[in-house]
Amino acid sequence: MAELLIIIGVSAIIVTTLGLMNEASHRGHSPVFFLVPVASLGQVQGNWEGYRWWALGRVAAVLVTAVGIAMYVTDSSDIRGPGSQLTHQTGQVQRGEKMATTTSFVTSEEAALLLVKGQGKPLSGRLHGESFRYDRVALIDGVLTVSQGEDFLPGLEVRVLVGWKPSEITERRSVLVNPSDDNAPVVHLSWKEPGQDFPETRIFEGGYRMELAMAPLDTGQLSGSLSLVMPDSFKSYLSGEFTAYTNHLRYVGGQVDLHFDHEDTLAYVARQYFTTQFPEGALKSIKTRHVILRRAESTGEVTSRVTLTNGAVEERVVRLEKSDVGWSVEPGSMNTQVITPPREGSMELVTPGAQPRQEAPKEVLPPVVQTFPELVAYVDQSVVLETHSGRQHDGVLRRVSAKRLWLEINVGSGVVERSIPEEELASLTLNTGQKILLQEPEPADLESGPMATQGSPNSADLTGAADSPEVETAPAESSGNLTSPPVVVDDEQTRQYRELIGKNVTITADEGPARTGILQAVDQDHLTLSVPMGAGNIEFFYDLNSIRSIEAAR
Repeated sequence: MAELLIIIGVSAIIVTTLGLMNEASHRGHSPVFFLVPVASLGQVQGNWEGYRWWALGRVAAVLVTAVGIAMYVTDSSDIRGPGSQLTHQTGQVQRGEKMATTTSFVTSEEAALLLVKGQGKPLSGRLHGESFRYDRVALIDGVLTVSQGEDFLPGLEVRVLVGWKPSEITERRSVLVNPSDDNAPVVHLSWKEPGQDFPETRIFEGGYRMELAMAPLDTGQLSGSLSLVMPDSFKSYLSGEFTAYTNHLRYVGGQVDLHFDHEDTLAYVARQYFTTQFPEGALKSIKTRHVILRRAESTGEVTSRVTLTNGAVEERVVRLEKSDVGWSVEPGSMNTQVITPPREGSMELVTPGAQPRQEAPKEVLPPVVQTFPELVAYVDQSVVLETHSGRQHDGVLRRVSAKRLWLEINVGSGVVERSIPEEELASLTLNTGQKILLQEPEPADLESGPMATQGSPNSADLTGAADSPEVETAPAESSGNLTSPPVVVDDEQTRQYRELIGKNVTITADEGPARTGILQAVDQDHLTLSVPMGAGNIEFFYDLNSIRSIEAAR
């Protein structure tokens, strides 16, 4: 403003002086006198009617110029005032003046006592002569910022250009700076003078004392402690512990302010939304790749890379909008693209919008033919047995003997072990789908009948044979049966077993100890025995063919 008044005033003086000189030349007077205002005073008074307007204009121009010069002088004195005060302090001022010497306060006992007093307490101290208590600490882009006040430009603030990246702090990390150290981190001290809207900043490149330690705390948070003594005449210092944020999120009452317009706010909302889309333990990590914020439209978009514990990697994109409750995800806006499918055999999640992965058909091995003793290779495997009668039995193969195998079958809440003879078994199917065909046993050679007597029969024998009545002879029995019929419990025995239902009986089987309990049921091929055990009962299932005896117990 002062410069503008001076320019206007000087320009007006020049114009009015030229006007007076022009008027004097028309009247036959000498225009040289108007170059000196006092010398032309008598000439103007004698010819006032002709010179008055130009004379009044030049007087006004002189007054405007004088006011401008006065304002300029006043502003210059105000600028020199703080500058003269700063020249008595060490450090580097914002204008570039540099004084790197330290002060006695930095290494004094007073400073040491102040630092000890603040240990274990929230970070506080004194900055530029004013008491300080931190409202926010952030470590972003290698700059540690400690500020007091919620304004966009805090009233008091300290910045340490420590050069640490939050992602690199995986364990406790510390730095110690002494006043005589070279290449120390640069420290900025900012404050607002009373009545000013913008802060002033001093820069310290050395001469201060600092001990800084930080460690990971939580997602987007670091815990730390700071002891800082600066070499200024105000004896500025900080001491205490703090929690630093590694993003630009704003907090209100300990909660994230969802109304704050920033890319980090949108990334936070999207991350919280993604964590609700998976069951517990399925999510490994979420990495924000790209954020678009449209402030004018109050909309945004977040692209994130999601890694799951089953090895799958997905890229998810969501749209966000701002409402009365703050930023939130638009319902149904998520788009999912599978980058890496899950590991084979691991849990696979069905995600909205993701194309289902086509599984390759499993290759089934061709059937093979094996003998009965070779089935021992499949013991303790889940198999499906098929008999010659067409019945199938699903269970676990437990034992294989020379002519019989034992299959453990789940029945109700218990298991029953059933034996199947070799001659009844037709095939066996493994859990891989491969079918094992049983090789038919070779028939045993039949024993020949009594040998005929050697020699020629006499005529009497022939006559007797001819006269004797015809007798049919039964074929000779073979030395062994080709197939032994399965043991079948007759209806009479089954009826006797059923008469014992609900009674206390003792069952003795081919294998295992004898058990006493309540006979619960008798089916076509097995029965159920309930044996008291502790505070409850255990049900045992017996194959009817394996039971030696059942006796009523007292």
